[in-house]
Amino acid sequence: MNSTYAVLIVDDSTTNRSYLHYILDEEGYEVWEAPSGEACLERVRQKQPRIILLDVVMTGIDGFETLKRLKADPQLAWVPVIMLTSTDDQASKIKAFELGAVDYIVKSANPAEIKARIRVHIRLSLANQELLQSKIESMGQIQAAQRALLLQPSDLPEARFSVFYQSFHEAGGDFYEVEQLAEDIFIYIIIDVAGHDVKTSYITPAVKVLIKQYSNPTYTMEEAFGYMGDILSQTVCQDTYLTAAALKINRRSLKATYLTAGHPPILYIPSQGTVQLLQTKNPPVAMMEGLQYHTETIDISSGDRFVLCTDGLLEMQDSVSGKTKAWVDSVKDLAAAGAELKTEPLGSFPQRLVQHFAELGCSNDDIAVLVTEV
Repeated sequence: MNSTYAVLIVDDSTTNRSYLHYILDEEGYEVWEAPSGEACLERVRQKQPRIILLDVVMTGIDGFETLKRLKADPQLAWVPVIMLTSTDDQASKIKAFELGAVDYIVKSANPAEIKARIRVHIRLSLANQELLQSKIESMGQIQAAQRALLLQPSDLPEARFSVFYQSFHEAGGDFYEVEQLAEDIFIYIIIDVAGHDVKTSYITPAVKVLIKQYSNPTYTMEEAFGYMGDILSQTVCQDTYLTAAALKINRRSLKATYLTAGHPPILYIPSQGTVQLLQTKNPPVAMMEGLQYHTETIDISSGDRFVLCTDGLLEMQDSVSGKTKAWVDSVKDLAAAGAELKTEPLGSFPQRLVQHFAELGCSNDDIAVLVTEV
């Protein structure tokens, strides 16, 4: 028999259980019985019914306590519970609904009414489950589509980069891109869209298109960010904004031009010398029209590395206090980690950096780390 339509009757009265069993069995339901609240909890942890009929007054733990424990368990909380009682007591009804019951039936109710109520709530349960599954599948498709937009190191090996990407929610607000401007000239960009709802994932394709459009020798980095901000603020970012870090490496002239816009600094790890944090004072992108941006340029050497990351790497929640550390307070940890991992192979560097910060606390945000080598 299909357990999709299984009904669990919980009552310490054998007579009551037998009566309900009879009227439901003739309707074609798979009927299970439990003589107590304890037996109910044990049974549902082994196999979950579609709906539970739960008596209020029982020996041992009563129906209210049983209901409370059911709803406290994430694996069982979705199972609808109809409370059974001998009296039509208003206070008991309110308490049952407050604890999570979906309905309340007086035992003296007409069999047709009992069956009708059970039918309604099983239909609702099935519909909710189908809706949830549809949402999960939809979110999975969004996540897959978003990840498909992310360039992998093997797609552009001459750019010499490695990445770590992890979305905290189904659809992340972090995004990175690598574009080749000319032979030996590449631009690396990492972006964090404010917010974590599904709509942030729809901004990603628009940003990618704009980055590609403006990643050519006819636009400076300052101009590209100004134009992107103007367009985004009038379209997909009317009620949000994004922070960004961008780096242009010219391996011919051995020059690096960088820009940060309301974003954590870029970590510079020279092959010889001390690590540095590179940051420019620019506003976030798309906060309003007409914003201007400026860059800085430094000399670089073969073997130098640059690390671009989003704030999810740096904003750690302390396991003891529960407080989240702001990224501005964690940049010194980023510099220390960069010095410690200086000799780490390029391919494993992002993962090792994430592991380093995971030991300091947990992150409740998307994490993106991009590392490139001159």
